[in-house]
Amino acid sequence: MALKIMNFLNRFKYARDSYLITIMIVLIAVMLNYIASNHFFRIDLTKNQIYAVSGASKKIMGNLDDIVNVKVYFSETLPPNLLAVRQYVQDMLGELSSYSKGNLAVSFLDPSDPNVRNEALSYGIPQIQMNIVEKDKLEVKNGFLGIAVVYGNKTETLPVVQNIMNVEYDLVAAVKKVTAKEDRVLGFLTGHGEPSLEDRIKVDQQGDTYSFLKQALDRNYKVVEVNLSKGDTLSNVNTLLIAGSKTSFSDDEKYAIDQFLMKGGNIVIMLDTIDVSQDLKTIALDLGLDDMLKQYGIGIEKQFVLDRSNENASFNQGFVNFIIPYPYWVKAINKYFDKTNPIVANLDSVAFPWTSPIKIYETKNVKSTILINTTGDAGLSGETFDLSPGANQNLTEKNQYPLAVLLEGEFSSYFSENSDKKDFIQKSEKPARILVIGNSRFITDRFLNNFGQNMAFAMNAIDFLTLDESLISIRSKTSFDLPIKDLSAGDRQIVKFTGILLMPIIVIVFGVLRFFARKRQKVNF
Repeated sequence: MALKIMNFLNRFKYARDSYLITIMIVLIAVMLNYIASNHFFRIDLTKNQIYAVSGASKKIMGNLDDIVNVKVYFSETLPPNLLAVRQYVQDMLGELSSYSKGNLAVSFLDPSDPNVRNEALSYGIPQIQMNIVEKDKLEVKNGFLGIAVVYGNKTETLPVVQNIMNVEYDLVAAVKKVTAKEDRVLGFLTGHGEPSLEDRIKVDQQGDTYSFLKQALDRNYKVVEVNLSKGDTLSNVNTLLIAGSKTSFSDDEKYAIDQFLMKGGNIVIMLDTIDVSQDLKTIALDLGLDDMLKQYGIGIEKQFVLDRSNENASFNQGFVNFIIPYPYWVKAINKYFDKTNPIVANLDSVAFPWTSPIKIYETKNVKSTILINTTGDAGLSGETFDLSPGANQNLTEKNQYPLAVLLEGEFSSYFSENSDKKDFIQKSEKPARILVIGNSRFITDRFLNNFGQNMAFAMNAIDFLTLDESLISIRSKTSFDLPIKDLSAGDRQIVKFTGILLMPIIVIVFGVLRFFARKRQKVNF
């Protein structure tokens, strides 16, 4: 009897301990889940921490003072390649919501419901065709993969989310735009033969356009075209973009630009001094801006830069298409960027096709910063040059040349103090900024499509002058290029023969060691 009681007590004690351990595990799991829902931790070993939410995003979410609704319209059934997108969006929005202190309201809606589908369509989120495997057969189905950010009567839409690299930036930019108290206006100067902001097929234009840049700018700004010759004004413009102009500016147009700067407006200048045609013929451009830019402390040389660090270019010769390194397509690399400036600090490279060097003039109360330099092995084309790929392009006099320069300070007007214009301003009312690049081709659709870092540089520059630095750090996380280190001829030979001989040497050494080891075993036996 005593033995039975002892067995019962032992079993009871064992069951009690098991239940207590189970309850403790459940409580610990609940507590860890609660902590994890409010405090996120990731080990991200990727370059620039591309899968971790950036500090800028956390700060923007934390500063929200009202409810912003994020409506996610993802179809329940998705192709395998898009399942990771849905999971990433879900995790990221959960994390952003926690940092917003409840001001970012996230809802995942099923578009299979007709009412939800109609709501998605009303926000401009389209149905897309997706290849889905069901019951061992491939089917093409319509689905949704979009997000709407709603704040009051303002809405920003991400119509199709496919690339997780851009999701954080696009979402945070949308939140920032809808919550802004006023739209930031970017004025794009027209009237001088500039490329169109619309797709060239849409406008039936033969040359390149700036449609990709326009689409990116629309996420953060109200983009307006300004034609000063037709009476348009710059009164509501925050930043003026002068890019791709080919004809001369009148005095009235220069006066409007000058006074815009004197009132504290910021200007981004991306201009060519030499036009290049499809058949590589060149025409010198006289825009009539040289003296005015010199007054501000800057100039664009009427030459081209050639650099040892360059991109490959594709050329046609008869029916043959060939790709070769082309010194006139300069590849500016991070080593020669200004690491202290957020515009370029986190970029790896920018490609400038047929670009001109910048000349800096010392100007009182104006600080000049070289954002991008060539390598020390660059040269200039001179007054006569041949752009054809087979031409002799050996650089005799090597030097380093500025390709992008930022001016900051209090500028003096190009026009005389005796100007009879009404409300004339002689000195800047407040500090202003001018960013000058001797190239407008690097932001055309053709080059943005091939060189993604060009878009990041252009957007960073405009954000820096118009908004703040927060979006720059988010965008720069996912914009990188990993160029192969440039080696000398001797180093290349070492790498080459090491690659050829190293593996055979390792195999021979291993075989010899193995041979003596087996021989020693036989002797011992």
